[in-house]
Amino acid sequence: MKCIVTSWGYMDSLCSRVAEEIREDGFSPDAVLALAKGGWFAGNVLCDLLGIPELISVRVRHYAGIKEKELEVSDFGDLTGKRVLIVDDVANTGRSMSTAKLYAEERGAEEVRTAVLQLIHTSSFAPDYFGDYVVEDAWIIFPWNFYEDMMDIVSRVLYREMGEWEIKWKLYERFSIDPIALEIAQPGKFKNVLVEMERRGITKRVERGGKEFWKLSGN
Repeated sequence: MKCIVTSWGYMDSLCSRVAEEIREDGFSPDAVLALAKGGWFAGNVLCDLLGIPELISVRVRHYAGIKEKELEVSDFGDLTGKRVLIVDDVANTGRSMSTAKLYAEERGAEEVRTAVLQLIHTSSFAPDYFGDYVVEDAWIIFPWNFYEDMMDIVSRVLYREMGEWEIKWKLYERFSIDPIALEIAQPGKFKNVLVEMERRGITKRVERGGKEFWKLSGN
């Protein structure tokens, strides 16, 4: 699967785009419901851009039951008479967003609208506002999930002892992550990912001939 590494600046620009769409639409929310944890950044920025006084954090958790997947939504109180904007970073399937909207309506919200920074073409739910539409099958690596996601995909390509640039090349081969684009989006962070993986015991660092190499712990 292709992975797209994004930057803080780009995400901020998508927030500005969504805010402008909301202004042009004439919608004035009383509160933002930010879906944890991806929607926290967008929710905070949109509150700032639009002058929205109330930000509510909401957890919509997916878990597998015996027969089907279900959703668990944290209680976010009474919303009677409020105009509510539900915010998330991305809509892949749209299930989290549609579930949160239903809960907000059940808790008395006068009007509920939805916004995401990136809408993936696979989503069955169409939000009212979105910053970018992604037409390709790709996993978006957001700045707030950069270390978690990068450690996961590095672990998938590190099948033997490798240097930093060889790891980057394997990421390009398997996940289409261009090394230059990676450095532009998150400058200097990739080396930090390798250091953090070593700190957590996921990898081991080996020095040989004045160069550094990494391998998975246990290999």
